Amino acid sequence: MSPAEFFKRLQQHAEQGHAQLRDSHTYISYQTLLERVDELTQHLQQQQILRLGLVLENNLDWLVIDLAALKAGITLVPVPPFFTASQQQDVLADAEVDAIAYSCDRIERTHYPAKPHQAAKITYTSGSSGSPKGVCLSADHMLTVVASIAASLPAELSQQHLVIMPLAVLLENIAGVWLALWMGADITIPSAAEIGLQGASQLNLGQFWQCLTQTKPHSIITTPALLQALLVGIQKQQVTQHELRFVAVGGAHVAPELLHLAEQLQVPVYQGYGLSECGSVVALNTPTTQRRGSVGKPLPHQQVRIVEGEVQVSGAQMLGYISGATTEFNEGWLRTGDLGHFDDDGFLYIDGRAKNLLITSFGRNVSPEWPEALAALEPAWQQFIAVGDGRAQLLAIVTPSPQATPQAVTDALHRLNQQLPDYAQFAGWISSHEPFTTENGLLTYNQRLRRHEITRTYSREITQFYGD
Repeated sequence: MSPAEFFKRLQQHAEQGHAQLRDSHTYISYQTLLERVDELTQHLQQQQILRLGLVLENNLDWLVIDLAALKAGITLVPVPPFFTASQQQDVLADAEVDAIAYSCDRIERTHYPAKPHQAAKITYTSGSSGSPKGVCLSADHMLTVVASIAASLPAELSQQHLVIMPLAVLLENIAGVWLALWMGADITIPSAAEIGLQGASQLNLGQFWQCLTQTKPHSIITTPALLQALLVGIQKQQVTQHELRFVAVGGAHVAPELLHLAEQLQVPVYQGYGLSECGSVVALNTPTTQRRGSVGKPLPHQQVRIVEGEVQVSGAQMLGYISGATTEFNEGWLRTGDLGHFDDDGFLYIDGRAKNLLITSFGRNVSPEWPEALAALEPAWQQFIAVGDGRAQLLAIVTPSPQATPQAVTDALHRLNQQLPDYAQFAGWISSHEPFTTENGLLTYNQRLRRHEITRTYSREITQFYGD
């Protein structure tokens, strides 16, 4: 699908005049949205802006800027609000944006010269190694994903979409808002404070439940942590599920127990799977095609295969990385690094990570080597490993130094957390029974941590820490 086709569809919705959009302060119609987009498009073109950074919390201005960049044919670089200040600066420098939008009325030039780029959007991951990587996507690619998801869902599935994830997250941007626009739905864009979100991994449950109760959405996109908060609210009768028609969950491993609870509470939860490199969604369960525990079937525009246990994807793919980093392809198939399998009916199951990457329950990626490298500077411990895949926050397993008191270890962990964005911080620590050695099987012969063995050895302590 081309941008022209997309905007033609939006104009048709505008002429019907039923749907509207709102944020914390404003209600507007589709027609008003398109008028604001056209006005900003002209301004961007007159200013000859070619790469536009977007530094803004969720609101209607974010959407107007996003669509204006798409219509103007310039490259948009959304900056996730949960990045640290230094990470945000790294993103803007890496992308060499020639202007930064802080609102529709505040667009400032940078010192970088205007240079065209074939990408419509450069989306940055949450920085598994501390250095976010920019994925370059074309407009046709992203809109193909929108059309493919729409073709897989009932036409009247959602007339009211609630945005609860940051719009700078590609999944919400494409599979949430752009899809809702394509389907002509009402869209509500509350602020992070109204949702109850603080940073990337803190949630005020009462505020979250109040937001859901007030907006009565038909569709939302969640992470496992947000899904759990929703289900707790329903159990406590703080939230009603009667209006919900489509609760998409992705971004991290979803515990089978959570999906079972959703089924018991009759919450329409649909697990999916995707990658930024593939324009967000690759596979998705739907109301007509679903199997609990799977991530659904591949969308019509994608092909998925399993090679030696690894999930590989072909079809619509990224243009590359802005930094020029290479991607692993196998004869045109993207090697995802995820392990998976198909069942006999073609449903895809994700079995784990091929590498060490931890994915928090809020969908943030953290390479454990990153905080571990910083931890190596602390004298309070001799050994340190980060665990917590699928959890809201990480946990450290440490071998304390001989003279270190428990308080000294806690203080050191606090200092470490101050160097990390909140999604990569540690909720606490537990002490190892003994040092990790080659003799006890917890170190390799070249002194690398045997992560799986350590996690298995301390599984009881980890479970106790998280209160499972």
